[in-house]
Amino acid sequence: MKNTDGKQRFAKSLQVIGLAVVFLLVASPGGSFGQTPVKSQHSAVSPPATAIKPEEVAARASEVTNLVVTFSEKFAVSPEIEKIQQALPEINKQIDLDAAETAATAGTQPSLATLEAQRALWQRWQLQVSTWLTLLTRRAVELRRDLDRLAQMKATWTRTRDAAQAGQSPGVILQQIEAALASIEAAQLPLKAREESVLGLQADMAAKQARCDEMLAQILKARKSAVEGILRRESLPVWSPDLWGHARTTLPHRLGDIARGFQASFREYIRDPSRRLPLHMALLLVLTMATCAARRKKRQWKDSGVGVSPVVKVYDHPYSAALILVLLVATAVNSPAPARVKDVFAILALAPMIRLVRPVIDPRFTPAVFTAVILYAIDLVRQACGGAPLVEQTLLILESLAAIAVLGWLLHSGRLRYDPEQEQQGLRARWLPLLAKMLMFTLAVGCLTATLGFTRLARLISPAVLSGGVLALSLYAYVRVSNAAAVIGLRSWLLQRLRMVRNHSDRIQRWIHRLLVWTAVFFWLTRSLEYIGMLDPVLSVGGTILDLRLKRGSISISIEDILAFGLTVLAAFLLSAFIRFTLQEEVYPRRGLARGLSYAYSRLVHYVILSIGFLVGLGVLGMDLTKVTVLAGAFGVGIGFGLQNVVNNFVCGLILLFERPVHVGDIVEVGDTQGEVRRIGIRASTVRTFQGADIIVPNAQFITASVTNWTFSDELLRIDLPVGVNYGAAPQAVIELLEKTAQAHAAILETPPPKGLFTGYGDSSINFELRAWTAQFGNWAAIRSELASGHVRCGMCGGDGVPLPPARGSGSGG
Repeated sequence: MKNTDGKQRFAKSLQVIGLAVVFLLVASPGGSFGQTPVKSQHSAVSPPATAIKPEEVAARASEVTNLVVTFSEKFAVSPEIEKIQQALPEINKQIDLDAAETAATAGTQPSLATLEAQRALWQRWQLQVSTWLTLLTRRAVELRRDLDRLAQMKATWTRTRDAAQAGQSPGVILQQIEAALASIEAAQLPLKAREESVLGLQADMAAKQARCDEMLAQILKARKSAVEGILRRESLPVWSPDLWGHARTTLPHRLGDIARGFQASFREYIRDPSRRLPLHMALLLVLTMATCAARRKKRQWKDSGVGVSPVVKVYDHPYSAALILVLLVATAVNSPAPARVKDVFAILALAPMIRLVRPVIDPRFTPAVFTAVILYAIDLVRQACGGAPLVEQTLLILESLAAIAVLGWLLHSGRLRYDPEQEQQGLRARWLPLLAKMLMFTLAVGCLTATLGFTRLARLISPAVLSGGVLALSLYAYVRVSNAAAVIGLRSWLLQRLRMVRNHSDRIQRWIHRLLVWTAVFFWLTRSLEYIGMLDPVLSVGGTILDLRLKRGSISISIEDILAFGLTVLAAFLLSAFIRFTLQEEVYPRRGLARGLSYAYSRLVHYVILSIGFLVGLGVLGMDLTKVTVLAGAFGVGIGFGLQNVVNNFVCGLILLFERPVHVGDIVEVGDTQGEVRRIGIRASTVRTFQGADIIVPNAQFITASVTNWTFSDELLRIDLPVGVNYGAAPQAVIELLEKTAQAHAAILETPPPKGLFTGYGDSSINFELRAWTAQFGNWAAIRSELASGHVRCGMCGGDGVPLPPARGSGSGG
């Protein structure tokens, strides 16, 4: 019973402590729920003011003076607040213009791409306004905190004055108190004025943020309506007399509105620097100068006989290369240029795009490419005339019929026919006729839907085909220009100072080309899905799949976590490969490291980076690393018993890398295996024998067994050549002749000098041995053969002079 009462009292104590903590969090200056810190602090209860003792008045009055000087620095407007005040009139005007344009666009049955551009515009406004609102809120909180502090100080000094008057303190004390109160009141007035100004700006920015939220909601509603009503008829059939009559009455007014909209957009683009016209002009100037310089460099290389990559031929048209890059930047989704200006720029970009891709296009397909570009330009005009009765349907029908006619002509003329003699084009030509037929069917469906009045569905069919094709051509031109820039950059004097660029420029160029191609493919897929309104559904489905969790007991892991772990480890592997490549090409040759030492350092860097990547991957998985250490300890015990040989070989591999008794490239002899060490791995090393076989040798054998390393300290080798002569030869003359023969060979070292030795009597010959040193270890067998053949020419070799397989020091290491 006592135990139960104690538990209840302990539970009640915990509840009281919890309520106290929550109260402290709410009432403290740093704790607030929501985004209204000014109100929560303003409503906080201040402690009661206490009077200052007379003997402390002088010191506390000096503190008030210093504090008021500090507060006076906050009277002035901060640069950020001043910037907001100056930009506010123009921002109000611009937001009103963009809101009017968005409202007009939403009422003209826009395409999904147009709605996406409008959403990007208002998301930029929302981000800007939110940033300023956060700044103003932080400033308002600071001002309110200062005002509360001044109010508390004023209450303290007021109470002090009352106490001093009641206690009949000296006049000097009263004067100091009055001066302190006057300073506090003088500091409160400008701070209150600044707070009112900041709060006014904060309210204005809050209204702007609400306006942005409203416009984004309107765009989302229009987008939802466009997607949900895709199978609903929006217009009368094209042969309807009512449609033609409505067009005659409303078309002139609609075209006039469109023309005025284009004029206003260009006027705004020219006058408003925030639309980045100056930046686009400066970028065009810089890129034009760069592409012209690239063309001059290409011509210099060609005139001097230096090999020129075909990739840089794109700079034969420098102005087109510069213009397409600038227009690509200006028409990007996040570009602040007006939407109608982007439409015009998209049409202008077609000319340099054709000029850049035409030299690499198969002449058989040139008419199709030109037709696609022209139809895409017409489609951009159709988008600009969105909402104009009859015009949009007519242009959709004409686009579809023209594209069908060109594809039919290509099929009928045999330009897409498979030619087995052209093997390099065979794979491509096999699927081109099928692709052309599928496109013709799709365009026919688009033409039919436009004719019947299903304009929303028609906007997603024929224009999507044209947009996808032209976008692919534009990205191809971008890849060509960027790839050529990378080639010229790799041949610049600055990058040519790097060994890895000089020795591996082709490999680096291939890496850059692959990166550009994959970037272009990703961009094409994103824009194509966005154009047909499938980007958000695809991202939503992808997010749902990534959020799926795999549960097994207490373990719960999502597919996103697994993917993040794999990408982290892959990134660590790629980083390790890049660092090792840089060390191998740039650092090791300059440091003059010993043979095999560079390999040891590289392997160590590889293991460290992979280990760090693995630990970071576990952190990405959400696993507690402290638990990982405990788990690793448990695994260590199990590994110690179950994987003794593997761990032994791993540790021996580390010893090989650090102690370096064997280097990569050494000629070794382990047991019956003799050859060159090609690789030192985690568990085993690879030895390539002189017969061409690769032997996998566990690392433990290099540490625990007896290893003969023929090239550990140097590549010197003594060649032992037995020679037999007949009994009639003078031994001293034979020795002198042997030594002279060895000295005459260019591969034999002078120090130590060759030595001829008399070794004994054989059954039919007197036996001698020639011992000579060479520094050409890898060529010792040929040198030995040449020495032996020289003796044969001298007529000195007998039957017993057949070379025998030498032991240590006799040249068998090669």
